[in-house]
Amino acid sequence: MADQVQPCSCTSYTNICCCGAQNGISVVQPQCQTLSDGRVVNNPAYDPLLTKSFWTYKFITDCNKDTRSISNFVIPICQSISSQSVEVFEKIDGCGQFQSINFTLSLTDPNFGNAPSGFQWLKIEVSERYQKGVSVEYRIELVGNFPTDTQPIKIKAANNILTFDCDCLLLPKCNDQGVLSVIKTCNHTITNNQVTLNYTVNVTNTGNAALNNVQYLDTVFISSALVLGTITVNPSTLSINTTVLGEVIISGNLGTISPGDTIPVTYTIPITSITVPRTYTVNNTVRASATGTESTDTCSTEFSAVELGVVKCCNINENSASFTVTISSIDLSPNTTVNVIDNFFIPSGITLQFNDFGGFTAKFTSSEESVPLSTNIVGPINITLSDNNLQIPAGGSINRTVRFTVISSSLFGTATIENTVNSIVLSEPNSQVFLGAGHLPVKSDIDITLNLTCRQPCS
Repeated sequence: MADQVQPCSCTSYTNICCCGAQNGISVVQPQCQTLSDGRVVNNPAYDPLLTKSFWTYKFITDCNKDTRSISNFVIPICQSISSQSVEVFEKIDGCGQFQSINFTLSLTDPNFGNAPSGFQWLKIEVSERYQKGVSVEYRIELVGNFPTDTQPIKIKAANNILTFDCDCLLLPKCNDQGVLSVIKTCNHTITNNQVTLNYTVNVTNTGNAALNNVQYLDTVFISSALVLGTITVNPSTLSINTTVLGEVIISGNLGTISPGDTIPVTYTIPITSITVPRTYTVNNTVRASATGTESTDTCSTEFSAVELGVVKCCNINENSASFTVTISSIDLSPNTTVNVIDNFFIPSGITLQFNDFGGFTAKFTSSEESVPLSTNIVGPINITLSDNNLQIPAGGSINRTVRFTVISSSLFGTATIENTVNSIVLSEPNSQVFLGAGHLPVKSDIDITLNLTCRQPCS
């Protein structure tokens, strides 16, 4: 079997196998390899947390005028491995990072003939991505761990078929017995202010014998503050148990899995309501087992629920006045960004000038034209104040203050300047769940008679 991942030092540089040049082309298997997360580890290597094994090979082409560039090549791998369980990455020397590339799997090929017994060809077409004078590295990622075997790698360069049979190139052969491998992915979506947890689990037999009576058990740990809807599981033969507080248990018998086959398991867990604002992390562990083999995998997904509070107040200083709106984060609500719509009504007989919109964008409601500062505005008229992408910090609050001066009044009796927060919504509604901003609309008024009177003074 491939050894478990462990750090590998690239200096001094060493190779497991350095297969000498044929027609200017060499095949090398380095002792160290670089994984997608940047770790430099042994080659080949198995990561039990990812339930994947990694196999790296390098192809070197010289600059000789008689050398032909590589057209395509084949690497033998266990014949039970399905294409869904393989990823291939290519790194051309001097061209940055590894890139995912296409490949095919087959037992025979018109150029290379039949794969060795118990193996299949993993074939890669170069498609003129590189020519000569280059070193190109290939990392093959396989679901599961496999014993090593030595087999030849074959290359087609122009009309030449080159066989590199150095008896030192380590390749993944099939396990003699059935072997389970589990890979799980999870995520969440937020639609119409509701969260749905989505899970996909692939249970694969990477061995060379059928596995009977494969048992499946997955436990999803969910906070009791989350109210669940109807859970959907496929295959439907698996059972769902929610009797344990804070857990969703999905279990059952997957039957028989033949060599190389994968049984996909999917489920969705809708969350219909959330009682407490905060960030939630949903963890889970899945386990598949059969006689002599078992495999586990874990995953987690994180989402947040936000609740806000809104307060409106006013202040007066002679004929000058202001309205202030304060939006506060409630309890453990995380950082969020909101869009605010506020309505300002100037009654008939009142003329005023705005001194400061306090960060709001102000437009006449009927025409959507911008409202000027330091200009007489005569009522009756409605003005819409808006602020998009207003950031509310966790555990904090933010204020917006609109300042104005009453220029004149032709009133008999009392008139009221009204300021009302009509709407607060998340700027990105699919990124968080919004538990509301109290009871909207929230209003603050100023009465004008012979004097200005504030009904809800700021403390």
